[in-house]
Amino acid sequence: MSTEQEKNPSTEQTPAKIPFSQRHKWKLFFAKAIFSIGMLTVFYGAYLDWQIRSKMDGQIWRLPAEVYSRIESVRLQDNLTLNDVTQLLLNNDYRQTSFVAAPGDFKIENDTIVLLRRSFPFPDKMEPQRVIRLRFSDEKLTVIEDLVNQVTIDEFRLAPKLVAMLQSDNEERLAIPLQNYPRLLIDTLILTEDRRFYEHQGVSLISIARAMISNIRAGQTVQGGSTLTQQLVKNLFLTNERSITRKINEALMAIMLDLRYDKNTILETYLNEIYLGQNGDTQIHGFELASHFFFGRPVREISLDQIALLVGMVKGPSLYNPWRNPTNAKERRNVVLGLMLEHKMIDQELFDLLSQRPLGVQEKGSVTRPYPAFIQTLQAELRQNLGENKSSSLLGARIFTTLDVKQQAYAEQAVVDATQKLQLKVKNPHLQSAMVIADYQKGEIRAIVGGLQTQYAGFNRAFMAKRQIGSLVKPSIYLTALSDPDRFRLNSPINNQPITINIKGSPPWQPKNYDHKYSGSVLLIDALTRSLNIPTVNIGMKVGLTKVIETQQAMGWDQVSIPKVPAMLLGSYSISPYDVTKLFQVIANNGGKIPLSTINTITDRQGEVIYQHQTEPEQVVPSQATVQTLYAMQQVVERGTARSLQNDFALLHLAGKTGTTNDARDTWYVGIDGENVATVWLGRDDNGETGLTGASGALEIYKNYLQRAEVSPLELKKVDGIKWVGINSYGSWNCYSPARNIPVWANKGQDFCASSTIDPTILLSTPRKTPAPVEDAKPAG
Repeated sequence: MSTEQEKNPSTEQTPAKIPFSQRHKWKLFFAKAIFSIGMLTVFYGAYLDWQIRSKMDGQIWRLPAEVYSRIESVRLQDNLTLNDVTQLLLNNDYRQTSFVAAPGDFKIENDTIVLLRRSFPFPDKMEPQRVIRLRFSDEKLTVIEDLVNQVTIDEFRLAPKLVAMLQSDNEERLAIPLQNYPRLLIDTLILTEDRRFYEHQGVSLISIARAMISNIRAGQTVQGGSTLTQQLVKNLFLTNERSITRKINEALMAIMLDLRYDKNTILETYLNEIYLGQNGDTQIHGFELASHFFFGRPVREISLDQIALLVGMVKGPSLYNPWRNPTNAKERRNVVLGLMLEHKMIDQELFDLLSQRPLGVQEKGSVTRPYPAFIQTLQAELRQNLGENKSSSLLGARIFTTLDVKQQAYAEQAVVDATQKLQLKVKNPHLQSAMVIADYQKGEIRAIVGGLQTQYAGFNRAFMAKRQIGSLVKPSIYLTALSDPDRFRLNSPINNQPITINIKGSPPWQPKNYDHKYSGSVLLIDALTRSLNIPTVNIGMKVGLTKVIETQQAMGWDQVSIPKVPAMLLGSYSISPYDVTKLFQVIANNGGKIPLSTINTITDRQGEVIYQHQTEPEQVVPSQATVQTLYAMQQVVERGTARSLQNDFALLHLAGKTGTTNDARDTWYVGIDGENVATVWLGRDDNGETGLTGASGALEIYKNYLQRAEVSPLELKKVDGIKWVGINSYGSWNCYSPARNIPVWANKGQDFCASSTIDPTILLSTPRKTPAPVEDAKPAG
């Protein structure tokens, strides 16, 4: 080496090298990148895992509240006939078969009925399914046998009918436990959609490869490789977007879901989540709801071919919709049946039988809202009793209503049939009507009809329409008077001459009788029977408007705006049919007020009661006054404005009251039998003239209803202090040869037979030594 080279070693030629510091920077960069990607992956995985756990461990769905009809029982004491029981079973969706095999089946043999009663979580307890045998003698039920426990019983309850669901987030579903699903449905679903479900870990590479080969061969997408777990992830967490990102998320979440939860949990969630159709804007999720929706029965009660149809629809709920595309649906059903045949789940004979069957679906949409007016009223009551902010407490709740499906059907048929006949009779196609039926001893609404379009959830005239009530107000005025027995009794003579009432700041008011006929006086009972205006105004003014309004408010019109003017005595203000029913419930129930309700009980998903309707009556008016008023209303039917009922229903001893407003714009009728009070309104939405009265309009609808319904006779209850006393044609006491007998409140223990003349203290007009003859009750108007 030269001296220069020794002195200057840097000049030596060496290969170029990356400086150590630069190499370190690149290594550090790659390490950071890998670490960052790893952390992002961990955090993203944790985020996906959090999404899965928060959904699966919490409230998976905002379950709608299930709404059921009233719970009905079969009891020996009711003396039911074989036809009665058969109809009751059919009304509650039982099926008459030749062989009892599934819950909901029943068969008739000679004088016996054998049925497999469904299990059901009643408000007080869960009751299992039971095999029941009913024996009849002379067409009457005489013996009820529980064949499982081998005992005789006096009664048993039927699972109520699912009538509606109060939806949430535009979805409807009925979530049930895995054990309630038929084993055949589960096996068929796994066979059709994911044969390796119990073997893979959320994603099946074999299924993906098989699907890719099939699609390549076909030149189009004919088979999917998604597992049930992936399908559940897509339905529960993701959208239907077709992208690589979505598929990656789907696969990752499916693996995580499979790691965290057992197969049965995943399968149960899938069965309750899978999308199976659309009803308007509402999505149908889960096999249980789909079974109700398409077949009208629980999934555990459907037949094998119906199971095949539902499983087949998983591939394409719209393409295989049995209502919209019945041909496609049948072909797809038979493909599933073919798979079952191939894997020896069924034999060739059964395949041939099932593949030829029609689809057997029910009329579209009959599950979701068959009773719109009742459901609207129910929802209003829920808001009133639970409040707007407590709706979350109803998620998945069971609402046991007071709806009587049979009574509702009778009411709907009567409203539609009678109104259409009246439209033709008076050539008025714009007539509308509404009806409310309530059990007055329990305060329970049995039926509500909101208009002629009984299945249309539009304007609910029974609950929302406020119309002038006219003469329907009169019983409350007479009841107020009869609550003061020292001044008024049914035989009190009332002035029936034209009158003028001066009103400060307004023109004088001159009320008139409907027929413009007058007389010296009429008995109080006859004034109500004939629905006379002048005597009613005289009584109301004598009692006082304040007292009348206080009585009406106590009887249930506390939310009604009642004007304190004399015209209110003739019903010049507006009330809904629902509110009208409140007042007459009190009259029918001997003065005991029970708030009207469409709800009996509400339970949460665990069966705990969260609301119970109270049926203990509050005595708001004297029972003695209501008995007299109710008797006078019986006279309205027997010989008054509703006397046309006597032709066919005299033995029922019905009570009632007609009502007609000015220019016959509104016609009303309230009828009371031995159990229910029914309010009927008929008029026009535009408040136009009907050309009808209460007797020729609304009463015709009630008459039509009576021809269909099973109505019990009305019997006046025995009340302390009420005596039946004879009177003559003048209204004087006559216990020996009376013209008629009337109920009288002996508030001071009086002996009315000791006198043959009317006590002058109860007269409104000037007393006379010899009472003037009182005009006989001849109905007018």
